[in-house]
Amino acid sequence: MKKFFIWIGKAAVAGAAALLLLCLWCSFYYNVPIHYTNETGATEYKWESNKFFRKGTEGFAFGRTNNEGFVNLRDYTPGEQIDILLMGSSHMEGMNVQPEENTAAVLNRLFAGEKYTYNIGTSGHTLMYCLKRLDAALDTYAPGGFVVMETRTLDFSQAELTAVAEGTLPDIPSHTGGLVELMQRLPYLRLLYTKYVKDGGDGDGEPQTQTAPLQTDTAEKASLLNTVLSRAAERCQAKGVQLIIVYDPVVYTDETGAGYTETDPADRAAMEAACRENGIQFVDLTDSYLAGFGQQHRLPYGFANTSPGSGHMNAWGHRLFAQAVYDTVKEMEG
Repeated sequence: MKKFFIWIGKAAVAGAAALLLLCLWCSFYYNVPIHYTNETGATEYKWESNKFFRKGTEGFAFGRTNNEGFVNLRDYTPGEQIDILLMGSSHMEGMNVQPEENTAAVLNRLFAGEKYTYNIGTSGHTLMYCLKRLDAALDTYAPGGFVVMETRTLDFSQAELTAVAEGTLPDIPSHTGGLVELMQRLPYLRLLYTKYVKDGGDGDGEPQTQTAPLQTDTAEKASLLNTVLSRAAERCQAKGVQLIIVYDPVVYTDETGAGYTETDPADRAAMEAACRENGIQFVDLTDSYLAGFGQQHRLPYGFANTSPGSGHMNAWGHRLFAQAVYDTVKEMEG
């Protein structure tokens, strides 16, 4: 029995040493902050402030969150002038590219001091969640000119549109405190959870995708979309802000090597109509992405260590996205 307990002790020490070494290695490979509920309500949650992050699962990027817990090159000072407030998902968050390569940083270089873009893009914040949090975002940051919302899809279910319209879209929870938070602070366990429990997803806080029955009432969906966007437009107009929605589709390649997207024409038409009716500027990056692929042979998503064209937006995608927003703002201002 004594030998057994000695063996158990040695095994425990060896296991702890192995975990320590794996966490040390992981701190340079996959190391992301913990997120907490955002008290301002501008987003569902935000990351720890002034924390180092490192992602080697998609691309090879590292940086620090700012004093608010968002990915910006500079800290936020309450009351400072923000001309363009950038909202969106993990693609706008940009933890898979260097901080100076994300959309907000590129926009700030393009405007060269003329306008300042502040990024509150956060993993899991689809267009529906951005619309849900729009009021609080406007109150918190008081952008002077534009709110830009990113969406990777135009196919919204009737259920989620109804939830946004009725104010019942569920919150994205932040699991913190106690043993859960302790485990999140161990990079190797965080990586295991991300890769195997979350089916390989690379973003924390992503809402769980649920399989919903096919919706055939396209007229009702279009009406709900118009209602949701009408309210968003009214809120922006009341604040003297122009809302811009930017669609960044996935680009696929066929057997001949040509690029294509899988956007449903009916979904695009519904979004275009709703935006046009409510004075929202809709920017579709389909042509830009396809032209970029045809001329430069580059895809806006994917990295050297992932499947081409899949996963998160890469530096090339951020550049095209930022250029489209820059051109749109310049055109609107004449």
